[in-house]
Amino acid sequence: MMPDRYGHAAIGMARSFVSGYLEAAGRADLSHMVRAGEGDDFPEVRAAVEMLSVQADVLRRYEEALGQYADPGFWDEATPGGALALHDSGQMARNVLGGRPPFFHRD
Repeated sequence: MMPDRYGHAAIGMARSFVSGYLEAAGRADLSHMVRAGEGDDFPEVRAAVEMLSVQADVLRRYEEALGQYADPGFWDEATPGGALALHDSGQMARNVLGGRPPFFHRD
C-alpha cells in the first residue's frame, strides 16, 4: 500500500467497513481485531484498501483539475498569449474524465 494524502483515511474506512461486515457475519472477535488495527493483513481489509485507493486516485485527479479551473489566473485574459482557459477548451476535464492526469499530453 502506497501512503498518500488519502492513505490514512483509506485504511480507516477499510477497517470500519470490514469491521462492520465481520460484526454482521457474527464474528465480533475478528471485528474488534480489525477495528483495533490488528487485521490489516486480512484479505478483506487489503481488498477494501485497494478499492479505496483506486477511488482516491480518481478523486485526486478531479481535485487537481478543479483547482486549476478555480485559479483566477487560469481565466486571466491579460496573460501573454491569452487566458489559459482559451487554450484548454475543456481538455483538462476530458483528460480527467478519461482516467488520465489533467495535463496529459500524447507527445
